Amino acid sequence: MNIINLDNIQKGRNAFMGLAILWIILFHYSQTLSNTLISPIIEEGYLGVDIFLLLSSFGLCFSLKRDNNYVNFIKRRFKRIIPTWWFVSTFILVLNIVLQKDHPNNIFQIICYYSGVGWWLFHNTDLSGIYYWEWYIPTLLCFYLFAPFLFKLNTKKLSLIFITSIIIAFVLSYFSVATTLCISYRRIPVFIYGFLLFRMYSGEIDAKISRMFLCISSIAGLILFVFAISFRFKYGLHFYGFMFALPLLLNICYILLRGLPVRVFSFIGTLTLQLYLIHNIYGHPLRSIMKLIPNRIAAVCVSLILLIVISYVFSIVMSYTIKKLESIAINKADDHSLQR
Repeated sequence: MNIINLDNIQKGRNAFMGLAILWIILFHYSQTLSNTLISPIIEEGYLGVDIFLLLSSFGLCFSLKRDNNYVNFIKRRFKRIIPTWWFVSTFILVLNIVLQKDHPNNIFQIICYYSGVGWWLFHNTDLSGIYYWEWYIPTLLCFYLFAPFLFKLNTKKLSLIFITSIIIAFVLSYFSVATTLCISYRRIPVFIYGFLLFRMYSGEIDAKISRMFLCISSIAGLILFVFAISFRFKYGLHFYGFMFALPLLLNICYILLRGLPVRVFSFIGTLTLQLYLIHNIYGHPLRSIMKLIPNRIAAVCVSLILLIVISYVFSIVMSYTIKKLESIAINKADDHSLQR
């Protein structure tokens, strides 16, 4: 039996995304859950970002295969992310103004803040409230801009860029270049790896070669990851080990999560954007919850449930608002054309 089945990654993609976002959120609860049985796993929760980026680029290939027009692709991606991100960004901005915290004060700062450019230009400063407020969406949008070009490359060139991205990220980490920005550039290889996995999945790379590569790279990656984590190797080596081990790990998860767990995590996977953004402004009401529920694990579970409910309601409101605005825009366009 071939345990590394890329078809399982496609089938369980939403569930894996749900699992990844929960891992990320629990990572931010790591202090609360310290010295518990699951704390060693939760402390590595930042790797949920790598899972999401791999699945994202893998999934993008299906969209690009149907329509690889650059403008259409960017429109689809930005329409899915920008309205929600801007809404939450505006909420953060208003909140900072009310609380008299750092916030954009001129047009240039506002452009940096709402475009995501602020993260790339001012990541190494203490001006996070002025030029940007979080790093992940600016990173994702930048990756999306290059996705259609990566998709059109032949496998040889794509593989070369993949290997080059690993070397460059390692060298930059080794020489401590743009250390704050490393949380973005260390994720470039895993994003590109998703495109290579799609080539294997679609048969563009010979099946025997794919199976052999996935088997060797997954086992070697898992060994590197375990050693890098155990001995605290520097320069992001555990990122690359985890990246290569992901096809194996995701297949194991798929086998373990069959049935109801898959449906639950798949539902959560449809709310990843909302969960990520809202958990950043959620205020971590864990302290208030723990006053009512002293048990730490129970308090975290209640907090997660509340976060999921809020994110679900928010997703419905945003979906309705976007559809309403689109309808108004279409009606105005029709009225304008009739007047002509």
